[in-house]
Amino acid sequence: MVGIITLNQDTFTNPTLYSMMAKLNAKKIPVCLFCGYQSNPIPEALDLTTYFDAPKGLKLPRKPHNLFNYLKTFFKVVSHIKEKRIKHLIAVDAAGLILAGRIKRFSKDVELHYCSFEIFFADEIKNSPSLVSMKGKEIFYSNKLSSIIIQDPVRKQLLAKENRISPQFKNWHLIPVAPIVIATGQTKFTKADFGLKETDTVYIHSGSVGRWAGINLIINALEKGLPEYTYIFIHNKGKFNPEDPSYIQLRELQAKGAPVVLHDTLFESYEAYCSFLKLFDYGIVLYESDNGVLTGMNIQEIGLASGKFACYMALGLPSVLSNCKTYAQILENHAIGVIANEQHDLHYHIVQHSLQQVKPANCLRFYDEVLDPDRPIDIFINTIN
Repeated sequence: MVGIITLNQDTFTNPTLYSMMAKLNAKKIPVCLFCGYQSNPIPEALDLTTYFDAPKGLKLPRKPHNLFNYLKTFFKVVSHIKEKRIKHLIAVDAAGLILAGRIKRFSKDVELHYCSFEIFFADEIKNSPSLVSMKGKEIFYSNKLSSIIIQDPVRKQLLAKENRISPQFKNWHLIPVAPIVIATGQTKFTKADFGLKETDTVYIHSGSVGRWAGINLIINALEKGLPEYTYIFIHNKGKFNPEDPSYIQLRELQAKGAPVVLHDTLFESYEAYCSFLKLFDYGIVLYESDNGVLTGMNIQEIGLASGKFACYMALGLPSVLSNCKTYAQILENHAIGVIANEQHDLHYHIVQHSLQQVKPANCLRFYDEVLDPDRPIDIFINTIN
């Protein structure tokens, strides 16, 4: 049995974690998900995966009753690990690593593996004493790891620097945030389902309407105006907040006749979501960093940590890409899209029809050659099996 420890709530919508659990189960290796937030049912396909309750945070409660319950839950986890003879714990992000590191103190034989999706940067957290303290603990446990999973060489370099990981440490696994199983065949949706014509050219932005997700760059393109029969489709993965300033601005533009479609319906499965995305002509993968703890350098150099990017490539959608090092390096060898920058922004590329020169087959080939996580996940599993 393999254990996964996380304080996040998106385990089953994270392509890397879902694929890892699916492949472990397919090899008849049970997975125990230690998580304090068990609001989402385990997908039926993960038939050898179970939940086990874990502490919901890292800070010890002050009230005696709450402290007793916290420690009781913690030591139940320790006992379960020993009972099930779990030898490998995969810790997700900094909080998961710290909790896993504390557990290892009472389970000496357990090996720790760090799966990092978000990086805390010292310069961005220096004004938050609690995050500085948390970073110190993350650094401490980062030097007690058997292996580290990260998405690409740029993010590997950033994590190694921020966590002071020795150059002699070699057991890195580069696994892009990308799905293994996607929808096949024709999409069951039509553009007419959303008030569009089949001949319309539609760019898809899927994810969030937060500033970090590049929504201001999209709004700017809409305000400048798009070519006739060209639309931007904005799909929010959660229900729109009617008080969100960006959403209000988008609604106002829509009311004035701007070619934008707003959509926030949730999909029943990842396969259904991919089938929906196959409807579109091109993808928008834009990020705009700010001063947020996880929306600064994490976003500026998101690279292969962008599940949206990987999904678009897997579906053959040429895309307008954010101006980051990884995407620039990719375009040197793979014609999968164009970079949006100050000189040539999203509006420029839409008006100039820049993506018409990019073949969908290039994106599919790039997914197969670079993004498909099947083989690197197998390699990681073989090291712990």
